[in-house]
Amino acid sequence: MLFDWFSSAKPNVYLGSIAVVNDSNLSKIESFFSITGNSLQDHIHQKLEEIFCLERISSIQEPKKSDVGLDVVIVSLHGGDAFSINFGTVGLPIFWRPKIKLVSRLYNLKQNKTIKTFSVSKSVTWGEFIAKQFSLKGLFRWGPLYHKEDMEILLYQACFELIDRMRKAI
Repeated sequence: MLFDWFSSAKPNVYLGSIAVVNDSNLSKIESFFSITGNSLQDHIHQKLEEIFCLERISSIQEPKKSDVGLDVVIVSLHGGDAFSINFGTVGLPIFWRPKIKLVSRLYNLKQNKTIKTFSVSKSVTWGEFIAKQFSLKGLFRWGPLYHKEDMEILLYQACFELIDRMRKAI
């Protein structure tokens, strides 16, 4: 009973903004060769909102002193592929693995002061990437190697690690 007076209450966490900001040169090259356009970004944004299903900051009337806001941004989203460019007898292999990089910020709502920032990056292992390249699908190219479902797995792994880091920081 005595120790209850000295323990601090866990703060309430509210969702600020969620975004997919993917402006790397690699993603521009990838979107140039892609038929689907921004559908991967839209799909991943939707899944990110499903994962972080917290109450929005806009719904709070009067924030408490201990209330915390959370912003989550995907700064890198690459689907992964491999091909080669041939210059006569010389070929140049070009490849990149699927990757998702999340950046988040926890901040005090009353003071709008950043408490801590986090960054998590997840990509497919080299072994898995090479195995997928030499599969039947990779050899005959029946569409993209990594579908939305494959990218969701990376997203879930990155979000799990991000939430675990934030949980330990609060």
